[in-house]
Amino acid sequence: MRYFEFNKHEYWALVAAESEEKAHQVYTEEVAGDFDKCRYTSKEEGPVTEVSKEIAFGKYIGAVAHVEENQGRGLIGLVNDFLNHKNTTVLITSELA
Repeated sequence: MRYFEFNKHEYWALVAAESEEKAHQVYTEEVAGDFDKCRYTSKEEGPVTEVSKEIAFGKYIGAVAHVEENQGRGLIGLVNDFLNHKNTTVLITSELA
């Protein structure tokens, strides 16, 4: 998987996808809302930044490790959860969560 950060868009998101094209599709469908009613595509909104797996995992751990439901879970469990994200949103701005 490759990891893409949408940080120049209306809503911030981190997406795991097999390609940049797929990342834009995931963002438009899962973050921006109804694809058919979307005012513009994520490509028109701005460039996307590809980040390394390590950077993406750091952002993921920083966001989920302190959540109460994850307390007591080991690092291996969190790593497996992270690696199971395929062609989907990994993290999303708290405005939409």
